[in-house]
Amino acid sequence: MQYKKLAVAVSVAVSGLSHVPVYATNGMLMPGYGFRSIGMGGVGIAYGRDSLSVAANPANAVNSGMRGDMGVSIFSAERHAAVGTDAGQVSPFLFNGSVESDNKLFIMPEMGFTMPLTEQLFLGMAVVPNGGGNSTYRENFFSYQSTPTATQYPRRDRKLGVDLMQLVAPISLAYKVNEDHALGASLLLGVQRFRAYGLDAFLQFDNTVLGNTLLSDPNNLNNQGFDYSYGAGVRVGWLGDFMNDKLTVGLTYASKTYMTKFDKYRGLFAEQGDMDIPENYGIGIAIRPAKGWTIAADITRVNYSDVAAIGNRGPETGVGTAGLQSSSDTIYSLGNDLGMGFGWKNQTVYKIGVNYGLNERWQVRAGYNYGKSPIPDDQLTFNTLAPATTEKHYSVGFTYKPNDNLEVTGTYMYVASNSQRAIDQNILGGVELDMHQNIFALSFGWVLDPGVTDYGDSHADPINFGSDNQGFYAGLSIGQAKNNDWNTADFDAYLATFGRTSTTTTENSSIGWKVFGGYQFNQYVSLEGGYVNFNDFNAKSTVTSGTGGSLDTSSSATAWTMAAVGSLPITDLFSIFAKAGFSNWDAKERSLGFRGGVIASTLLTGATVGRDGSDPYYGVGATYDLLANFLRLRAEWERYDIDGRDVDLLTAGFSVKF
Repeated sequence: MQYKKLAVAVSVAVSGLSHVPVYATNGMLMPGYGFRSIGMGGVGIAYGRDSLSVAANPANAVNSGMRGDMGVSIFSAERHAAVGTDAGQVSPFLFNGSVESDNKLFIMPEMGFTMPLTEQLFLGMAVVPNGGGNSTYRENFFSYQSTPTATQYPRRDRKLGVDLMQLVAPISLAYKVNEDHALGASLLLGVQRFRAYGLDAFLQFDNTVLGNTLLSDPNNLNNQGFDYSYGAGVRVGWLGDFMNDKLTVGLTYASKTYMTKFDKYRGLFAEQGDMDIPENYGIGIAIRPAKGWTIAADITRVNYSDVAAIGNRGPETGVGTAGLQSSSDTIYSLGNDLGMGFGWKNQTVYKIGVNYGLNERWQVRAGYNYGKSPIPDDQLTFNTLAPATTEKHYSVGFTYKPNDNLEVTGTYMYVASNSQRAIDQNILGGVELDMHQNIFALSFGWVLDPGVTDYGDSHADPINFGSDNQGFYAGLSIGQAKNNDWNTADFDAYLATFGRTSTTTTENSSIGWKVFGGYQFNQYVSLEGGYVNFNDFNAKSTVTSGTGGSLDTSSSATAWTMAAVGSLPITDLFSIFAKAGFSNWDAKERSLGFRGGVIASTLLTGATVGRDGSDPYYGVGATYDLLANFLRLRAEWERYDIDGRDVDLLTAGFSVKF
């Protein structure tokens, strides 16, 4: 009866999850399936212990037992594009500068279950984010003029971006051939969601008088809202145990997931809106050199070039007019079978991770993942819309078992910044792209039959990091940052020094987050440190006299903190606290460029001013113990002094005690 409840919960959630955006890091794919896997760099072909691992290799179902898993992650993506002079070459468009993508924080859920049907046959189902890409630029670098007379000439302040989401739900069967070998197969059900906006300038490249024929269907290119695509594919896998279970080898192969076409965007994607999920395959090994230790590694290959919309080459230097192949041959027009795409190459991804069972309650893990960017340097023009340039991934994680039927898994992955830069990018001149990411995840596993586990020796001395009133803890909080001194009057006064009268609007709040850790000495006193990201505050100044034009400014800030925390228990589970300490902050303020008119060169257009310092900060909050002596919910308000400005941070989150 319990496994039926798990199955119903997963199936009911599929429709809701299909509306959740996901953003990938190995090209357009996620680094791994399941947050436990991501904590080990994404490995999973030869090593899987939870129900999500069937998405990497369906044969993993023979090891995961009867269980259900459900989790959520906070995905932070910082994406940046520079075109024209900021990338070393003047752009023919109005925009010459750099811009960051908005919408930097995303929520990604996952869920799944596995169960044995017989002693040899096992069933599994998972609903996992597979990949995608997103950008939301407030500055349109495909912009011709500031005061357009036709829709083909979009304003520079008209937002530009794309949003692609991919979700897969593998339904898996695994068969245990004997004690050492297992086979598995999955039916991969897929759903995609896509929209594009701000590409109005592309209409100018469908002009037979000028000799440009870029578009096959200009009415289904842009600004069509969300469109959905559905499809299916298959994945097969094998697991083999050798050397008395000290070595496991796995193989997996996934066909293309053949998707229905994006009809609303059949004039944008090659093959009249076709966007299949690419074929991929890989090999993995897992070695157990000593009790409690597992070292696993995967090599996977993703065939992006076989999907025309992804692999067909886009604009390139020295071809046609302004680098547009379609200007000389209409078979390359957007939307046609050979229509221009993103120009991606196939990608090989290398993953390695280690898992250690401390005792019967605790596992800790770490991993590394590397995949060279699939974007060639001469194909950056269209990839400004989805700058998937990241290559190196570092991760850590843990699993804690508070009782025999519950597991709590936490994961953090840092995806290092990686830039690609090239000049002579045809219609944009110089182009530079970069992106970096942070992933914070927490998941719960309900275990009815544990299957194969990797906890340490139950007879070993227990490792107790803390008691009710003392011990180490770490956590994550997210909420709103507000810059109370980001005032319109300051910007108008600044432009007045150049003889300009202006009207300024500001966005003085953003999504802020922090990670923190500390040591609780007793129920009243703790020492706590952390890292805070306040994200961006923005301002737009429109000059009303004195030549005209406008200036966009953004400010970003981060801080390292250390504080003493005093707590007052109200009940056994609920406490209030106050804190005071110091923050070491770093702030950057950047002009995104003056547009319209002529202005004195002393105005900081396109310049970045950086400052840092140390100042006191303080805060108050409350906590509630959700799982006694382990998981604690937390809400708090803090006041920071950042470069002479008062910045408030209001957050909610959780902490875990070690």
